[in-house]
Amino acid sequence: MNFLGHARLSLAGSDNFLFGNLIADGVRGSDLSDWSPEVEAGIRFHRRCDAVIDAHPETRWLLTQVPPSSRRVAGIALDMIWDHLLAAEMHDDDIERLYRLLAREEVPSRLSSLIEWIQVRDALRRYRELEFTLATIASIGERMTARRRLRQTSDTCQTSDTCKPSDSRNGRHTHRVGSLDAGANPLADMTPWLADNRAMLEDSFARLWPDMLALRQPPAI
Repeated sequence: MNFLGHARLSLAGSDNFLFGNLIADGVRGSDLSDWSPEVEAGIRFHRRCDAVIDAHPETRWLLTQVPPSSRRVAGIALDMIWDHLLAAEMHDDDIERLYRLLAREEVPSRLSSLIEWIQVRDALRRYRELEFTLATIASIGERMTARRRLRQTSDTCQTSDTCKPSDSRNGRHTHRVGSLDAGANPLADMTPWLADNRAMLEDSFARLWPDMLALRQPPAI
């Protein structure tokens, strides 16, 4: 799940518990002793929710429906669509609470650029807009493509005597290692399918989300 999905499941908890849920993707390893007990509980709850939704029968079924070329990254797109569907029911007070917590100094450094992007664009509110959400999905794909291209170019340079510039075919610059097109953006390619199948996605989410709500922690945390 993405920010709003995890937030929706942990809003009833303390600020520290909610904070742990929001930053968990930026925390590595199983040793969480550097964090307070409430933040640690939030991080572990986040991880549990991710494991449950990834293994959910509805998620597995949806992954069989997406275009095969995008299947490997489809989970990212689905997480964003769930945020889009949840955004409409998020109150402004809850959104402001999330922004306040994301501004904490303890936020892991690996999340800093992402959080800045979210804050500058008011993304947690704008996920209500399908067009914005789809554009964000494509943008994530662009960043993944850029990293993959850089990595594959580096690998090619390390295994050859010279570093050749990228091929240019029909004005498109690509690097290829094996059969993988380093310039491909399967997330962007998936956005038309997401738009065309919004009703199906809403129906799937309606079947999936009650099982996620059942995981919610008691307000005392």
